[in-house]
Amino acid sequence: MTRPKQSSTHLEGGGAAGAGEPDRLWQRLMELPKVRAEGDGFKACCPAHDDNNPSLSFWRDAENGVGIKCYAECESAAVLGALGGGFTKADMCGGKRRSPRTKAIKTRISKKVKDAGEVTAPTTHPTPEAVVEDQRRRIGRVVAQWIYRNRAGDPVVIVTRFEQRNGGKTYRPASKVPGGWADRAIKPHPLYRLPELAKDPDAAVYVTEGEKCADLVASLGLVSTTSAGGAQRASGTDWTPLAGRDVIVLPDEGGPGGRYAGAVGRLLGGLDPAPRVRVIRLPDLKEGEDVEQRLEALGGDGEVLKAEILKLTAEAAETPALEDDPGGPVLRCLADIEPQKVRWLWPGRIPLGRITLLVGRPGEGKSFLTCDMAARVSTGTDWPDGTVCPEGSVLLVCAEDDPGDTIRPRLDAHHADVRRVHLLAGVRRPTGRDGEMVETWFTLADVLELESVLERLSDCKLVVVDPIGSYLGSGTDAHRDNEVRSVLAPIGRLAEKYGPAFVVVAHRRKGTGTNADELALGSRAFTGIARAVWHVTREEEDKTRRLLLPGKNNLGPEGSGLAFTIAGDPAVIAWEMNPVEMSADDQLRRENGGGEERTPGPEPVARNHAAAWLRGLLEEGAKRVKEIEGEGRAAGFSMGTLRRAKDELGITPHREGYGEGGGWWWELPSKVRTKDAQTPKGEITCASSSPLKKHGENGQKDLRTFGADSKGAQVLRLEHLCDQGDGTGPDVGDGGRVIDL
Repeated sequence: MTRPKQSSTHLEGGGAAGAGEPDRLWQRLMELPKVRAEGDGFKACCPAHDDNNPSLSFWRDAENGVGIKCYAECESAAVLGALGGGFTKADMCGGKRRSPRTKAIKTRISKKVKDAGEVTAPTTHPTPEAVVEDQRRRIGRVVAQWIYRNRAGDPVVIVTRFEQRNGGKTYRPASKVPGGWADRAIKPHPLYRLPELAKDPDAAVYVTEGEKCADLVASLGLVSTTSAGGAQRASGTDWTPLAGRDVIVLPDEGGPGGRYAGAVGRLLGGLDPAPRVRVIRLPDLKEGEDVEQRLEALGGDGEVLKAEILKLTAEAAETPALEDDPGGPVLRCLADIEPQKVRWLWPGRIPLGRITLLVGRPGEGKSFLTCDMAARVSTGTDWPDGTVCPEGSVLLVCAEDDPGDTIRPRLDAHHADVRRVHLLAGVRRPTGRDGEMVETWFTLADVLELESVLERLSDCKLVVVDPIGSYLGSGTDAHRDNEVRSVLAPIGRLAEKYGPAFVVVAHRRKGTGTNADELALGSRAFTGIARAVWHVTREEEDKTRRLLLPGKNNLGPEGSGLAFTIAGDPAVIAWEMNPVEMSADDQLRRENGGGEERTPGPEPVARNHAAAWLRGLLEEGAKRVKEIEGEGRAAGFSMGTLRRAKDELGITPHREGYGEGGGWWWELPSKVRTKDAQTPKGEITCASSSPLKKHGENGQKDLRTFGADSKGAQVLRLEHLCDQGDGTGPDVGDGGRVIDL
């Protein structure tokens, strides 16, 4: 429907300038629902009709009047009447939109004022409090304020930090300008705490990143200052009061802090006389932390912090004067990088601090698998292959399953400690003019919110995102590499910073091919950013048997797969003991009709050589797989070639023991011992190296019992129950909740 053009009479107010109350009218307009900035003014819901999609525009004109226009054809008199307060057209004081010529004239005037060293705003207020109040109505709640003064001690700028209605934060200045105060910055901006600098001209000056840190350092008895706006706006500050002085830069930890230190160093290097500049960094700070976090780490002892700062100052070397940085490549010498070992959640399969992709068709058991993983992490139960599982909290970000009738029952069935499993159900944000809190859908673009959760769950070892497509956000195209990477790259940095393994569940698309990783639904960026990829599929001959098969693994050796079934009531995962010696690509070739098996090829020379070498190696008896792999690589054989040689020789792997002392062994068929015969398909493993506790030891029951599923397969269940001593069974406490953060 085309909306009729608005009559020009709706753009005009009546009465002479100054005859009404435009400021009071403006304040009432700013309180309308869904107010937002648009162009030179604002837009909000019109009070004169039922308006859910803002159709009322309003603005301040060149004479400080108010203009209004409803695009739903409401008369201006009707709008004024609906506002209440007895407003008339006289309160609008003209209210005509500025013509391009008027804007050009005002731009030239502003430029002349700016060239004179000051900036004025179209609207001035008699006091800084009036500016801040106007900012508060437009932005949100006031959190903190800092006053910048000139040498005489008179306030010239008040910087206010606001909490925005969408939950973010922003800073706005109220600056003294000719005729009053305005919502503008001034140039050059004075240094913070300038009068204190002048009182003690011989004292060393500590330059911090931000007013809050400057105040903290000053509370220690040291002279401190900072500039407004951070590294990006450091050049807008007058640094001349620091000429010839002893300056110590105390930046925040991390990249932004380094950029601020560099910017300050370059600006100080241009002063005459040049100051003595040193940069110090406080110990044991994480990315983004500052002197405030260091004080907290020291138990709030200011004297200890002051002594530490003075000691670092005495040891710091003078920083040479820096000229303007023209930009260019950033080089890091590998000799300056400390080598680190890869940390694993599931050794060789799922790394800590990285993203792992779990791919499969709907209904293959991906969500069951993540519940089993969550249960093991929450209780510290060993993995199915006998490797140690670190104990910690788990964060679930799950969209497809109901928490009450699906997620919680599955966790209970797998004997999870639900007190350590948390569900990120959404994000509460303030909306509307009254700041009402509304719960909104969480997406991976909510990096700050996710980081705050990881800070609260300091022992978090596993984060599950299931499925990834539900959490990319409506503005992200899952098939465009650059858009997917822009979402996942910050998540990868969070994983690296806080240490948990991120297991991201993705659906598999239809199609054939030879590379299973390329069948993950969406962009190749999913598998590109992930450091490990695992595939869940069903065996062709037995649809009840599920396979967990390896795709790529950038951080570990080529791994083997595992098999499991989902059975029982309630349904649980039952793992098979023996590994599945095939990859996701091998399974894909089987699904596509045999692939290489149907196409004759050259004689497998490398495999035949490896088989002869392996036969000779095992003539004396069984060997550990790890030893075979090491000796094989030394002999020039890859592990993949050795596995094919193993199959050629009919070798059946077997496990001896669990935990650190256990492992897999290979042995020629004629030497396979009866007690280590292959475990029948369907039998599952008790993956724990810890001894069973007797009833009553340490007030705990730790029982591993066997039951049977509907098909007779043995199913291992782990129960970890708190003994109340009265025979009434487990004390679950408040563990019966999936906690919403």
